[in-house]
Amino acid sequence: MGADRPPRKERLLHGWREDPGSSAILTDIDGTLAPIAPTPDAARVPGETRELLERLSRRYLLVAGISGRKTEEARELIGLDGVVYFGNHGFEKLVDGRVEIIPEARPYLERVQELEEMARRELGPLGAFVEEKVITASVHYRNVPREVGERCVDFVRREGERLGLRVTVGRGVVEARPPVRADKGTAVRALVEEYRPRRALFMGDDTTDLDAFRELERLREEGLLEEMLRVGVASEEGPPGIVAEADLVVEGVEGVADVLRELASF
Repeated sequence: MGADRPPRKERLLHGWREDPGSSAILTDIDGTLAPIAPTPDAARVPGETRELLERLSRRYLLVAGISGRKTEEARELIGLDGVVYFGNHGFEKLVDGRVEIIPEARPYLERVQELEEMARRELGPLGAFVEEKVITASVHYRNVPREVGERCVDFVRREGERLGLRVTVGRGVVEARPPVRADKGTAVRALVEEYRPRRALFMGDDTTDLDAFRELERLREEGLLEEMLRVGVASEEGPPGIVAEADLVVEGVEGVADVLRELASF
């Protein structure tokens, strides 16, 4: 009888396909929908993936992109009006065409800018790419030698601590942000509380996506979700926790596209 059972992915996604009007699809963008690129400006969401997201946004209760990018950049990268956008790891949200920053972060914006300018002076000449994000200071070291990457991480950690900022390290990037409770998990909670889905899934590939994974579990434990699913995108650079904490593991952005196809097979 076991041979007649549907594949595991199909079983896990069954509730979403059967009840799309009460289901939410939440996802990271870079490394999940879009392949990791040498620089953020070079990233692109594949055309088929965008088409699938458009179909899903017309049928499901909620489709949302939750990114470490600035909200406007996340919106430009996906390019769909039917998708809800959170940027800067939950510090920003696009509301009626305007970007709203959470009030708790505003007192730290000058410190973030100070670190960003220092990083541009100190690390830019070494080949690091310092991304202008206003609320978070992000230094990308994917395209520099290992020792330079280590220097980037050490620099941002040291100066971030001096300025009272929170520092995280991801896939080829080190970031400093205001030390307030805002991350992809708080974005997930805000969306669940606003849209009230019966079930929600989140797809992600990097360290900051673990906040979303853990928040989904808390929301289910609190009774705000009947069902949740954590989809981990495996990669050589990704943190072990993505695979360890996922309910479903897929290989790269191609595996994410497979999940979207399954969700779109009405």
